Amino acid sequence: MKLLKHNDADPQVVAAKLLMGVISINEKVEDPESYIKAGQAFGADLVARVCAWQDKHKLTADGEIGPKTWAALAAAAPTCSTSKHRVSAATMALQILLEGAKLTADAIYGRRTKAAVAAFQAASGLSADGVCGPKTWKALISGSSAAEVPPQAATPGQFKKPANYKQHDPKWGSKMYSNHNNKKQTMANSGCGPTAMADAAAVLIDPGLDPWDLARLAMQWGDRTASSGTDTSFFKHIQAKYGFKRMVGTGSLATLKACLDAGGYAICRMGKGYWTTGGHYICAWKYDDQYVYCCDPSSPSSRRKEERVKQKQSDFLKQRKDFWCFFPERAA
Repeated sequence: MKLLKHNDADPQVVAAKLLMGVISINEKVEDPESYIKAGQAFGADLVARVCAWQDKHKLTADGEIGPKTWAALAAAAPTCSTSKHRVSAATMALQILLEGAKLTADAIYGRRTKAAVAAFQAASGLSADGVCGPKTWKALISGSSAAEVPPQAATPGQFKKPANYKQHDPKWGSKMYSNHNNKKQTMANSGCGPTAMADAAAVLIDPGLDPWDLARLAMQWGDRTASSGTDTSFFKHIQAKYGFKRMVGTGSLATLKACLDAGGYAICRMGKGYWTTGGHYICAWKYDDQYVYCCDPSSPSSRRKEERVKQKQSDFLKQRKDFWCFFPERAA
C-alpha cells in the first residue's frame, strides 16, 4: 500500500478511514464513485484521528499511514465473507484495495467480491476460499502471504526484466501467423500475443524460446483467431504444456502485483489508449508507487521511434482488459 500523509488525495485514504473506524457503514453504498471521491482527501482532522489510532495500537503517532500502520490495520481487520461482515466498512475497504478487480465498492460482499478475493488468494499462494481473513488481509495490505515464498521469488523492488522481443524483428516479422493461410497476417502485424508470452517464457521456461516458437504452438493449438490475433486460451495451453503450478487470469492490479513480487510476469491484454489503437498484448514485469512497467512487442517501430515502457497505474487500469499472471513455480 502507498504511504499516505497530510494533503494526499487517494482512494486508499478512504480504505484506511474505513478500517480505522473513522467511517461507519451498515448498508449498501448507492454511489460509490462519488462517495470515494468525496472522502479521499487526507485533511488535518484525519491526521489527528490517525495519531489517536496509532497511539492506541502502540505505534509511533506520526499521523502518516505507512508500512507499520498498514500492517496494524491488516492485523485488526475483521474476517469478511458472504456471511461475516457481508455489509460493512471493512468490506468496502477490501473492495477499494482490490484495485482493478472490476468491483463496485458498494460495501456488499457478494459473488463478484468473493471471486476477486479467491483470485487474489490463488495469486498469493493462499487457500482460494473467497473468505478475506487474517492471512488474506496481510497479503493484500502488506504484500506478503503466510504461504512459503518460493526460493526463486523476487523481493519486491528487485524485478528481472524479461526478454523484450519485438514482433517485427526480421527473424520472424514477415512469417505468416494465420489460421487460414492468409499471407497478409504476419507476426509483425498480429503476433503480439506469442511475442509478449515469449518475453516471460525466455526467463521462466527456457532462454531459447522465441516468439516464433510460441506462435507455431498457438497455430497448432487453434489459438490463432481468424482476424484479431491470439485468443486468451493460448495462455491456458501454455500453462498446461510447461507445467506452471499457478497461472491466474484476472483484472486485478493487486493480483498482478502479487505475481510480479513473486518473480513472475503478467501478459496484459490492453484496450484502446496508450499502448494500442485497438487491442494489444504486453508483458508487465515491474511496478512502483506510480507506474506499471511493461515490455511492448510493437515499440519502437518505424512509425513510433520512442519505446513505450511504463504507464500510470490509474490509466493502466482504465485501459486494461485482463491480465494472465504466470508465477515462477513449475512442476518438475
